[in-house]
Parts: sequence; C-alpha cells; structure tokens
Amino acid sequence: MEYKYDNGIELLLAHMNIEDIIDAVETLYHIEEEEEGEEGGSLFEEEGLSQEEMDENEEAGDSGDLLGSGSQQNGHGGGVGGVRYGTVADVLSFVNLISNMQPAALKRLPEEMGVLLSKKHMAVKNGRYQIDMDVVLFPWKLTYKNPGSGLVPKGSFGKVHLAQDTKTRKRMACKLIPMENFKAADVEIQARFRHENIAELYGALFWDQTVHLFMEAGEGGSVLEKLDSCGPMREFEIIWVTKQVLRGLEHLHSHNIIHHDIKPSNIVLMSDKAVLVDFGLAVQMTEELYTPRDLRGTEMHMSPEVVLCRGHSTKTDIYSLGTTIIHMQTGSPPWVRRYPRTAYPSYLYIIHKQAPPLEDIAEDCSPVMRTFLGRALERNPAQRSSASELLKDEAINPPREDQPRCWSLDSALYEANHPMLRQHSQQPDTTQESSLYSEDSGHLKRKGSLYIDLGAVADYYKLVRGPPASEYG
Repeated sequence: MEYKYDNGIELLLAHMNIEDIIDAVETLYHIEEEEEGEEGGSLFEEEGLSQEEMDENEEAGDSGDLLGSGSQQNGHGGGVGGVRYGTVADVLSFVNLISNMQPAALKRLPEEMGVLLSKKHMAVKNGRYQIDMDVVLFPWKLTYKNPGSGLVPKGSFGKVHLAQDTKTRKRMACKLIPMENFKAADVEIQARFRHENIAELYGALFWDQTVHLFMEAGEGGSVLEKLDSCGPMREFEIIWVTKQVLRGLEHLHSHNIIHHDIKPSNIVLMSDKAVLVDFGLAVQMTEELYTPRDLRGTEMHMSPEVVLCRGHSTKTDIYSLGTTIIHMQTGSPPWVRRYPRTAYPSYLYIIHKQAPPLEDIAEDCSPVMRTFLGRALERNPAQRSSASELLKDEAINPPREDQPRCWSLDSALYEANHPMLRQHSQQPDTTQESSLYSEDSGHLKRKGSLYIDLGAVADYYKLVRGPPASEYG
C-alpha cells in the first residue's frame, strides 16, 4: 500500500478540521492561565495576611481550603498539595488528613506538603519548603562544661534535630516522626494552647514518609541532659525551673488539659525561660476525672492514682512535678536508689503501696522546699495543691537573703526584656534583647546579678547567632 502523505503532521492536518485544532489549543491555554491565576492570587493573599489577620481567621474558625488542585492531579481526592501558610485550624486539618490517609496513597505523593504558622521565621518559595534547601537539619549536639573538670560531656536529642531556615536564618527544633508512629494528637495541644512556657509550634511538614514538626528551639537542652552532664542541680536553679513549669501547667490545667508526662527530659531550657515539650500523651478532660484505657506517663514519675487506673485529674501532673524536683535534687529519679532497676523491673506495685517517695528527697533540701514537696506529692489528689496554689508558695518565692541567685536571675531577665530600666542602671549593660549573653559577652556584670548555669543562660554554653558552626557536624 502506498501512502499519500510523507509525515504524520500532513496526515493529521488532512483528516482534521484546522478550526477544531485551534479551538482545542485556545481552550487548553485558557484553562492553564486560569489555574495559574488562581494559584498566584491565593499565594498573594496568603502572603499579604498579617499575623493579626491570621489570628482573627483562626478565632473565626476559618480553617482555609486545604483541598488544592495539586491533590486532584495526584489522584488523591481530598488531599493536600504543596506547602503554604495557614492558621492553627489549617495545621490541625492537615495533620488529621495525613493521619487518616492510606499508606499507599501517602507513598504516591510526589513532593513535600504541609502548613506553616510562622511567616516571620519560615520562608515558603512557590509552595515549596524543601529539606536541605529551604531548611537545613543538623544533628543536635550540646556541650556543657562542668566547673573544675577537664571533661566536656556531650549529649544528643535522638530524633529531634536543630533546623535553620536558609533565608531567615531562624533556628528551630525539628521533631521527626515516622508516619507509622504519628498521631494527630501529637500536634493538637501544642498548636491550640499557646503560652510562653509551652514550646511554640511553627508548622508541620510531611516529606519522605516522615512528619516534620517545627517548633521553638531550646539550645540549652533538656533538664535531663543537664543532670546527666553536670550532676544534681542547686536549689536556686530548681526553684527557677519549677516556677517556669508551674506557669505552663497552670495554663494547661485551666483548660482541663493533662500533660501526663512531666519529667526532666520534657523540660527544655532556653536563654530566658524553660518550656514544656512532648504532648503526645496529653488529653483534654471532658469530665471531672479522666479514665484512660492504658497507663500514661513514665513509670517512675507516675502518681498513685494513675497506677490505680480508676481515674485521675490534672493533679497527676503536680505529683509528677514533685518527683521531677527530686530528680533535679539528687540526679536520680525517685525509687531507683532504694530499689535498683536490676532487682525491681517494675515500680508500679511500689508506687501503689509506698507513695509518696519522701525518703528520696535530698538531705540538703531546705525546710521550705521540703514542705513544698509534701504539698506536691500528697497521696490524696483531692488534698494535693494545684499549680496556681503552688505558684504562691514561699519555697519558690524566696526572700533575697535566702536565695540571692534566684532573685538576681529574675531581675536580670526582667531588665533584659525591659530596655527602659537599663537606662537607669549605673553599671554597663551587656544584655541584648531576650538573651543574657551575646557571642562575645562574658558574665553579666551588674551589682547583685549572679549568673547561673542553666544551659544556654550560662556562659558554659553560649548562644550562637548566624549559621551553625562546626560543632553541629
């Protein structure tokens, strides 16, 4: 058979109406132009929102439209495409969405997706926020220097990395949670209930089958790391940390939220405060008592009512704070010195029969702090003091002559955050904004202001501004 046409184009033109081809091309062009216009308009509107407007949208319950065209193109009806700025409601909708998606559907997603809350700290570029390009993750290594010792111990936070935005240079903590272990509850409490003593959530990102939670970074490390590196803490340090934790608990408990895992590793030290982290076990009570189906918390810090499994309230966090104070005093959790782990694989029966662990309180504990611990570790939760009541206790509000270093720390932090007060100081000031130390500053040289070694606050670990240096690997 002989073909009349030399190529496919001539064959196509001969058998198709040219007007149909032109109409099809014009239709396709208009569709693409409209999609690009909608994308650009949406991005422009979101980037034009101020923080106040975003907060107003959040209060109004406007969760935003998470069902983008990109998800439809990927074949995931009701999915999320790309990364964008949004409100707390948007973040919660996003984490609920991915937690309910089938593993096979998650594996087909071609790129990262998520919702970020902080436009100030995180720069989204054309709907992308790429790991190792827009944000860089580093192993989190902290160094504490124990006075009088040549040893410089180092610690590491497991799956939590130091993250830095390549444009804004903002440093953050990034918690990596494999998708099979992720629950939307890991994000909900931290996103909804903001407080200065609760680590602020900056956004959630899904990439490489892992959820990346970006939050406020505590470069001073956790209280547990400090204990492991430097040994037991002094009472003025314990008072300062306790007051910070109680403020965070007071806020949570006012909303009927139980943290369920108060312990040294979940208290993180920053330059001017301590914050609570890890809300994976937190719940919001809807009744007077909360009765879980399983034990919640860390065994050695559990309250007797949690062990009994007949219901408990927010007072269980107060008991756990009491055991945490003992841990800070002695360098060991309660029970373990009297009942070694090798002989007692479980402490549940011991807690049930012998709580509270008053015998584990440090020998050099002051009388007022011992009384404070008695109130916090009261076996009967109905008689146990609340966070609001303990905040007024004299043990954590000592007079200057009893705890001069506590007063000097609070005074220094207050003056660091109130520049007008510095104008009346006769001593030269070395503080900058919210940090007590800059890269080149030494000890705070103000009359009565003694430094303390609380992680990043102390000169032992200086806060670094700018790109991470070689100490992060």
